[in-house]
Amino acid sequence: MATKPSIGNRRRSPQRPGHPPCRFAVWAPLLAALWIPAAAVAQEPPLPPAERAKLDTFEGVMLDKADKVFAAGDYRRAVSEYDSLILQFPKSKAIPYAIVRKGRSLQNLEKRFEAIKVYEEVLDFFPNEVSYATLALFRIGECHQQNGDVGKALKAWSALADDADYVKEPLGAVALTHLAENLMQQGKPDEGIARYEQIAVDFRGRNPGAAMQAIGRVVPFHVVSQPSLEKTRAFYEKTRTFESSPQPPGESQNTDALFWQRVRETIKQHGRFNDAQKEKRNAVYRYWAEKMEPLFPADDSFQIDVANFHRIHDQNEAAWIRRLDKQFADHQKEGNVARILGWIRLLAARPDKVEEYYRKLDFSKMNTDTIISLVFTLFDIPSERQRATNAFDKVPLADMTDDAKAALLGGLTQRGLHDLVLRTCQSFHDQLRGKLLLLRYLHGRCKAGPAAAQKDFTMALGLSKELAANPATAKEACLIRGNLLQWSGQYQEAIQAYQLADSPPATLYLIADCLKSLGKIEPAVSQLREIENFFKDQSSIAALQVAYLYREAGNRKKYVGELRGVLKKYPQSGQSSEAHQRLEEMGLPIGGGVNAEE
Repeated sequence: MATKPSIGNRRRSPQRPGHPPCRFAVWAPLLAALWIPAAAVAQEPPLPPAERAKLDTFEGVMLDKADKVFAAGDYRRAVSEYDSLILQFPKSKAIPYAIVRKGRSLQNLEKRFEAIKVYEEVLDFFPNEVSYATLALFRIGECHQQNGDVGKALKAWSALADDADYVKEPLGAVALTHLAENLMQQGKPDEGIARYEQIAVDFRGRNPGAAMQAIGRVVPFHVVSQPSLEKTRAFYEKTRTFESSPQPPGESQNTDALFWQRVRETIKQHGRFNDAQKEKRNAVYRYWAEKMEPLFPADDSFQIDVANFHRIHDQNEAAWIRRLDKQFADHQKEGNVARILGWIRLLAARPDKVEEYYRKLDFSKMNTDTIISLVFTLFDIPSERQRATNAFDKVPLADMTDDAKAALLGGLTQRGLHDLVLRTCQSFHDQLRGKLLLLRYLHGRCKAGPAAAQKDFTMALGLSKELAANPATAKEACLIRGNLLQWSGQYQEAIQAYQLADSPPATLYLIADCLKSLGKIEPAVSQLREIENFFKDQSSIAALQVAYLYREAGNRKKYVGELRGVLKKYPQSGQSSEAHQRLEEMGLPIGGGVNAEE
């Protein structure tokens, strides 16, 4: 039998006769994207089918028996069963598998020192069974960690990570992760980051999930924790960019836009510091602002970040504004209105600068879409609402298509610009469409409740009556009118509107609700029964609503009977489960017919 040196200084021994290398392939799909500690993987994988097929009948029967009790969590018995297999079939090809399972059973029984000795048997006698040896070595580290001996755990995982064959196994990434996390926790960031870099580089193709998670730890370290352009770029080239799919990095560091985009994103995402970290904050932002400043001079987004980074470390707003003004002046081309709007948004907190850049606009050369963009830009700045309203006056509503006006309404409605919504709706060439859109808008405002002005309600009610008389808009207008009347407590009038809308089953539910509000429980039940009988996809819902109607009316006997009826008629529905729950809450038996006594 092959033997091994101590952990951390192992050489591969000759393969034991009769045991060809076995790749424990089932780990790959289970751990392909694993980043969480492997201790969270509660179950060991079964023997791969290809290996299982090599066993004779008696070996297979014994192994199946052992695996069955292991899967059932009877680990004490599993130890005995795996032992029996090992003793009766010492030359079985399943021996390393059985030893690992025996060790895991002992580990699950919290007999971790015994488990370690068993796992070491795999390393002693089957070091070339790479997948089993890797798993055993990983579990040894895990046992030491669970025993509170972090030093020995790290020694085991280091041995795994430093073994050229073992580290290629899926668990190699997990072992490296454990190492990196523990090193970081022990205040050894340089060593921890080196291990994360190893994961990112070595597992870029084999375990993309682990590699990307490692990249997510390394990049903020080199960019924010210990800023270094040289180390960030070197890591970027080793990992073939920081993207999820590796690709060749740009040839030149200074012209690689993707590289700098990721650096900037990392600074903005991770460069948050509290008041006590002011010096660190200033150092980080000064470092990157100075590195970036000479690059991409015509790229506004890039140079705006440079200006912002300088502002963070020097707290000099005047210098920030000068940088922005210079960037604008150096690269502005005639007619580039979008760029002016961008600077208005950048300087929104400075009314004097907003005024300065607003005066650069030439409305005679602006198209409708650009004017609308200006309107929304200004409305999004609280101090500029009056200027925004003035700009809206320059929107040529009369020349716009109705589709364009409908799109405009979306932005106006989102910003709560009530008067401008009214003006836009009233400008539609198709007056019927404009009125219907206005009715929908007013309906939404009234639905919000007391915040809506009474004049909105009155206008909406009048519009609904007008549009109800037109066959093209009658159904929707009657439905909205019914809502308005119902919300205002005019239930009988609302019922009439819903009947004209005639859009079952929705209107039948609404009518039932109005009847309930009028205290007419049985007529309301009749409406719900109509839904139950004629709209099969709504049957169980309507039936449960009948039960709730009786509950609200205080009729306990009928409430209980209807709940039992739902159970009987619609046993597979979600409403049946809800009815079951309601009965249990009352402490009542589930059985009984529709009208069963309690």
